[in-house]
Amino acid sequence: MTSATPPAHAKPPLWARVVAVLLSLVLSLVMAEVVAGIVRHHAFPILNLYLEDAALGVRLEPSASTHLRSRTGNVTSVRTNRLGFRGDEWRPAAGGVVRGRVLLLGDSQVFGYGVEEDEALAAQLQAELGPSFEVLSAATPSWGPPELATVLAELAPIYRPEIVVFVANVANDWSEVKVPNRLRTTARDGWARTVIANQDDTVSDFPGRRFLLGKSHLVYALRTLLRGAPDAAEAALATSATRLVKDLPWLAQPDGENRSRLTRVVLRMADTCKPLGCTLVTAGLPLDVQVHPSEWQKYRGEIPIDVGGTYRLLGTLLAELHQHGLAVLDLLPALRATSPGAFQVDDYHLSARGHAAIAHALAPTLRERRPGDRR
Repeated sequence: MTSATPPAHAKPPLWARVVAVLLSLVLSLVMAEVVAGIVRHHAFPILNLYLEDAALGVRLEPSASTHLRSRTGNVTSVRTNRLGFRGDEWRPAAGGVVRGRVLLLGDSQVFGYGVEEDEALAAQLQAELGPSFEVLSAATPSWGPPELATVLAELAPIYRPEIVVFVANVANDWSEVKVPNRLRTTARDGWARTVIANQDDTVSDFPGRRFLLGKSHLVYALRTLLRGAPDAAEAALATSATRLVKDLPWLAQPDGENRSRLTRVVLRMADTCKPLGCTLVTAGLPLDVQVHPSEWQKYRGEIPIDVGGTYRLLGTLLAELHQHGLAVLDLLPALRATSPGAFQVDDYHLSARGHAAIAHALAPTLRERRPGDRR
């Protein structure tokens, strides 16, 4: 008896095999992206929400969110409102000055880089001042004093703050005040990039580019492996006290009739406030290594130096603004009182403890701007 030969199975058509390969590839990539995200705790070592802005260099992407991971693995979340600022939505003023509304101006320090939103200065100051105040933060990483003055003129007529707080950061404001951010910083795929003169930044756009090159953990890991992280990584997270001390001779030079090179732009902020009925308060933020010597430990290979001269930059500015009748506050005593620990252990940015110390120091000064609310 002859056994029956099983029928030969027909080969799937070519299109079906191509589809199967493509589906398998897509599934593999999706799984690799998930794994890369898990390994990296779904966080990036630098902020990836930047958008190019012709006037300001960069702004932050509106209504967006991301996660940041520090060098020691601390993960924090960042979310922006419709204006591209960290925190809740803002309500435009219905008429005149909004009583109790405080507007914060600053860079990544005031933004709260490396701490949670409820640990940053805006939230800490809100808790200190209580419900009769409302604290809004327009702080944005990479912005210098000129950008903050421009943004104040843009925001103040719409949101009508009663008090404006500008935090002058000695780490970079003195070097940035004469160089607009549009000549220093731009953005590509969500990353901040250093502007290089005469460099052609033309890019080819394609569907999914923003996700692949700006939000994919897998692609970020591959790019880091092949050619290092985007060029703003170190610039965004590092400061050099030695470089600042080296630049002191020209940073400390008078600016025309002003003893401090920041005075002119702060007076511009005060002039913006005057017709709108808001009061300007300037707070001076020192370097971490000025606050406590233990802060030198985070700077590998850097030799401690005398940074006393950098403190004179702050002192000169605050004294000159005081002579102009403006409210000022030196933050050094408050930070020293809470140190060590006022700054992050692996970064020059303020820790949650440092933000709390500044909020506690600022609160009485802001209440003094409103005599009826003193306590």
